[in-house]
Amino acid sequence: MKFGTARRITANFASLATAEITSKIIQALIFIYLARFLGKDDFGIFSFSISFSLIFMILADFGMGTLFVREISRKKEQASKFFSHGLAIKAVLAAISLALGYMFLNIMGYPQRTVYVASIMLLFAALQSFTELHFSIFRAFEKMHYEMILKVIRILSIAGLVLYLTKNGHGIIAASLIFPLIEFIMLLFAFVIVSAKFAKVDLRLDFEFSKSILKESYILFLSLLFATLYLYVDVVMLSKMRTNAEVGIYSAASNIVIALIFVPLMYANSIYPTISRFYITSKKSLAWVYEKSFKYMLMLGCPIAAGLFVLSDKIINFLYGQQYAQSAAVLMVWSGYILLKFLNPIGGYTLLATDQQHKRLAGQGAAAAINIILNIILIPAYGIMGAAFATLITEIIFTAIYCSFMAKFGINFKFLKKFSYKIVIAVLAMAIILFYIRNLAAAILIGASVYLAVIFLLRVIDEEDKALFNRVVRNT
Repeated sequence: MKFGTARRITANFASLATAEITSKIIQALIFIYLARFLGKDDFGIFSFSISFSLIFMILADFGMGTLFVREISRKKEQASKFFSHGLAIKAVLAAISLALGYMFLNIMGYPQRTVYVASIMLLFAALQSFTELHFSIFRAFEKMHYEMILKVIRILSIAGLVLYLTKNGHGIIAASLIFPLIEFIMLLFAFVIVSAKFAKVDLRLDFEFSKSILKESYILFLSLLFATLYLYVDVVMLSKMRTNAEVGIYSAASNIVIALIFVPLMYANSIYPTISRFYITSKKSLAWVYEKSFKYMLMLGCPIAAGLFVLSDKIINFLYGQQYAQSAAVLMVWSGYILLKFLNPIGGYTLLATDQQHKRLAGQGAAAAINIILNIILIPAYGIMGAAFATLITEIIFTAIYCSFMAKFGINFKFLKKFSYKIVIAVLAMAIILFYIRNLAAAILIGASVYLAVIFLLRVIDEEDKALFNRVVRNT
């Protein structure tokens, strides 16, 4: 049973990994290119617009994507009903979100150029919200390869058109328009696939069923709202308290870290349907999946965090150039954040799958509130470094809250004693080597080799891990 589950998780993870790795790498390259092409001020406007639009479009999602994965994975015969009502609800909420976002931009007195770019990105986020609803259907049926194909096509199209327009003398507004244009095309493709393979649109809508969806998803909506505020509100607050150039410098570092967050989120998404079923069928198997997942994310997150910390100046200089040199200090602080971010999504999705949304919501609400308060205190005094430390301090508190919730659920963290100290030894060995290597590419290659060598030497990968890996690879 465990090996069959592992194969299914691995297949879904591989599909999401292909899509996310490709899209995140190319997206990062787009942002790096735009940072260099636009300069700190315009890149600050672009970064603010993305963060702003993602916050305001949370209303349009209203937690329905996550809810649909959970419910449809349990009741696939109701996929069409959920899909049809989800589209109708989202149309209303997206219109409200667009209106509120535009009103906010004007009330807060942002410059007209900033309003133009932010409004374009609001439209992009609204369309993407509809696309994500379709992706939730793919995930519920554990057919993530459709999502993979569409995401790869999306990011390649955006990259090609952005490069073409900027090379032909167009600026930030023209580059921004590419995002909603491509998203609209991807939405059409997603709709055709879902309609043909999984769920038909039924125009006979049930008002009571719509109300039940909103009632069930409002906790997920608040959870997503708090999580998004926590992740992006610092950029929005910086845009009013500091200069566009500082927003650009801060975003150069944060974009690197945010791009890496896809790994734990992608993994958590891939195991979410499985742990949702295990909550009903086997609590023991659920605990097994959680413990293995925590171990693997710790093994992956530790060297990435250490590498970012030690190589921050080299990474920033290589990607963005000397004009963004101040971003290196921000990246060093965010390296601690990324380590914790590799671990927390597993607990969050486990709480969600086990119908403990209220605990997940409490943790995320506390994190969002603490982060906003810390930003209010630290940004005026310390600028971008204040924002960076506010994020790190909040994530430390957030991790403690989640671990306490998981302990009450019955997860015994004593399993960490078997391997955590070995991972620390491997990371320290890698970090010491990195200090003495000046070339970035050589540092990454040699550092990774040292880490893996120590991991295998200390036998962090045990016999069960090896057997699990072999069975998955052989598909037996």
